[in-house]
Amino acid sequence: MLGVVVCLFSTELLAQSKLTSPLESFDKMNTNNNSIMFSESNTNDVFPVGNVIYPEAYFVGPNDLLSIQILPAEAFATPTYVTSENTIVSPRFGELNVNGLTLKDVRDTITKIITSRSANASVNVSLLKPRNVIVTIRGNVIMPGTYTLPASYSVATAIKMANQIRTTTSGTTSIDEQNAALRLQEQERERERTFSETGVPVNTTYSTRNIRIVRSNGKASIVDIERANATSNPIYNPLICEGDDIFVPFENETDYPTISIVGEVLRPITVVYKKGDKLSDLLKMGYALTEYADLESIYLYDENINASKIKTDSACNLLSEDKLLTPGSVVIVGTMHDKQYTHTGVVSVKGEVNNPNIYVIKPGITRLKDVIDQAGGFTDKAYLPRSYIGRRDNQQNERVAPKRLYMEYFQLSDLTMEDTTRFLMDIDLKRTTVSCDFDAAFNKNSEPDNIVLQDGDVIFVSNNKAKVIVFGQVKNPGVIEYVPNKTIEWYIDQAGGCAAGAKIKRARIIRSNTKVWEEGVDETVVVNAGDEIYVPRAPDIPPSLELQKWAAISGMLGTLAGIISLIVSAIK
Repeated sequence: MLGVVVCLFSTELLAQSKLTSPLESFDKMNTNNNSIMFSESNTNDVFPVGNVIYPEAYFVGPNDLLSIQILPAEAFATPTYVTSENTIVSPRFGELNVNGLTLKDVRDTITKIITSRSANASVNVSLLKPRNVIVTIRGNVIMPGTYTLPASYSVATAIKMANQIRTTTSGTTSIDEQNAALRLQEQERERERTFSETGVPVNTTYSTRNIRIVRSNGKASIVDIERANATSNPIYNPLICEGDDIFVPFENETDYPTISIVGEVLRPITVVYKKGDKLSDLLKMGYALTEYADLESIYLYDENINASKIKTDSACNLLSEDKLLTPGSVVIVGTMHDKQYTHTGVVSVKGEVNNPNIYVIKPGITRLKDVIDQAGGFTDKAYLPRSYIGRRDNQQNERVAPKRLYMEYFQLSDLTMEDTTRFLMDIDLKRTTVSCDFDAAFNKNSEPDNIVLQDGDVIFVSNNKAKVIVFGQVKNPGVIEYVPNKTIEWYIDQAGGCAAGAKIKRARIIRSNTKVWEEGVDETVVVNAGDEIYVPRAPDIPPSLELQKWAAISGMLGTLAGIISLIVSAIK
């Protein structure tokens, strides 16, 4: 059987001389129509293929661009359009009606015609560019509507397009449509975040096995994407055609029979049961086994929880006898009990230690002092109050919308809505440093501050900056030389004292290592090297609020005077 090469040529390939040679010969034979059509096809509006095209499954239709080569009569392939009447015309075999024919049928028909005239001839027919067709996609998709898509798309690929946010001719979508689409995508992602790597399905799949398609000729069928993927049979996931009406059902709220494959497979899944489902099909729905799968612990359970051992390879190819499944069947792929996890990690020590370097640790066991000892201890320039430990936060790798993250935190909070602005700022600027006081750990022997290290920690040992910055409402703001054990009032005095409008009670120390604001009115609170001191004005209150405040005070005084007058009258 002659092979059929199915491909889409890029603009550059279509422009090569090999494809222009037959057009030049066609010009000589007064076949300018084909030249015009080929020139029109040589554009950049080429759709992605979407699917590998099987010649026996692709029905040829109007505006398909075919490549026909007849050897030895033609040295080069001839690009040929299918006409609006669903025919192709060639000087070699005349006019051929291709209505209802697949690409394979067209190839076989042309081969039969040509070989009847020349037994030694060889015919190659391929698809250069599929036509565009109009289909309607309804039901359980994000963007239902009418779509113009290449005929090379399968039903599953077309549905993927309907589950993307689609722009209108003006390049925009409505806010409601965008919000609905984003909400569905967020819900799906949250389910995956909860159930991924657990070995159980993210959800139960009903719609992918019950998609209904009605053709323009009135014929209807059920599309079963799961069986199509399992068996690689395109009959269960056909290519789209003109006028198709595709309906994706909504998830069935009532109980329905299911089959499942769970455990150490790449795709744990529960799908609706279909008559004729085989064990080999269900295994393929799991795609493949994970690296931790135990090949000696794979069992099939029936609806009565009776187990039978099965044999398969890592690609989920069944090695034992195949069998028909019954509703409720479950395949469980066990986990190797001797899974080994590494218990070594590394930390980095930077700054004022004698041997800054990378050090190997036992995560959850090695402590801060142990690593500092390995690093040779602190140098004379080390300043512990400014030192800190940075730690990785894997949650930062999650692509979660800030609004959803905020709502997750705030949903069960007892805070008021007036707190939302500050809370949004706080959650967006969360620090990933470890809560640890180096000075307490090393100088006061505080065991809680001698924290246990984790893989990837970075220990920053700072030096003494020997300065404090004072700014805001002071007479001489700027850098003040650091003097140990001094309070906030002392540094403000060194900056010339408070300027007009300053509110000393609102002054704060901004710690250099944590950026935490701290009150300094208590004489036991001292300023550290590198800290900053901010002296603000009185709060700015709009005049209208100021008037309301004084009006309220006047009202209360008037009420109090009335009460006093009433009491005096009563006494008299």
